[in-house]
Amino acid sequence: MTRFSHLAPVAIGLSLCLAVHPVMAGTLQDLYSSQTIVNGKYEKNRQSGFKRCLDAVLVRVSGDQRLPAKPEMTALRDKAGTFVASFHYRDRMEGIPNHDDQGTYDRPHNLYCQYKPADIDPVLASLGSRPWPPGQPRPAAERSQHR
Repeated sequence: MTRFSHLAPVAIGLSLCLAVHPVMAGTLQDLYSSQTIVNGKYEKNRQSGFKRCLDAVLVRVSGDQRLPAKPEMTALRDKAGTFVASFHYRDRMEGIPNHDDQGTYDRPHNLYCQYKPADIDPVLASLGSRPWPPGQPRPAAERSQHR
């Protein structure tokens, strides 16, 4: 028996705890939120961001990465802003002064969207899906977004 073989079960247990920890750390509010990068705060850019956020939140909540490819998503994306409960921006160049007037309005921003389960769950049902069962581990792709 090697010198460290008695530590193997402990190491495996710790590895499992660390792998599962991000899953449990998220709240329902975190689950029903999404973010993307937009250029400026113009309505056109916001609507484009809402579409990307809708795709992301549907995949996050359901765990089904095939949803954005469904034909029904085209109509849902056209009204993506109606599903957003609240949103806010963060200037990615915060603290960096504007260099000139040409780039002033096109500064990159993070667009954060928050959704309500009561609005998103029926959308999932219309796509033949449902929220990922509570208490189940999140899909690997979703877990990596929490880090």
